[in-house]
Amino acid sequence: MNVLEIKKYEDKYHEQFKKISLDWLHQHHLYEKGDDDLLDNPQKYLDQGSFIFLAHFNTEVVGTISLVPVDTETFEILKLGVVDGFKGLGIGRKLMQICIDISIEKGIKRITLESSSKLESALKLYEKLGFNHIEVVDTHFESADVKMELKLR
Repeated sequence: MNVLEIKKYEDKYHEQFKKISLDWLHQHHLYEKGDDDLLDNPQKYLDQGSFIFLAHFNTEVVGTISLVPVDTETFEILKLGVVDGFKGLGIGRKLMQICIDISIEKGIKRITLESSSKLESALKLYEKLGFNHIEVVDTHFESADVKMELKLR
């Protein structure tokens, strides 16, 4: 029987967390030097109130997502990635949903994310979850030509 579990990040999964993110960034030619800060130093982000989750399919880590506080009312989603061969199984949706649930639980007003128009399936997922397109200003990444927001209250 196949089991999918979403678990909080632990240091023992650092290499999988980094590899999954770098694989999709390179696959879509979206890697930027700025990506390394989170990927090399996840504990720094966790210490600042961020959340990082890993999707485990049976015993294999197959997906990641990060939820980072922007201010007292806003969280931002970073680095949603699912391993090729496991896409289309609802793993990305489950990772997104746990971030939405935590944001609601924490009383956050909105979740934002930056993405690329190259990532069509991801954009469709975000739209299905209720995210709306907003103006792209002050992006963290040069390749980010899409910005979205989910208002929670």
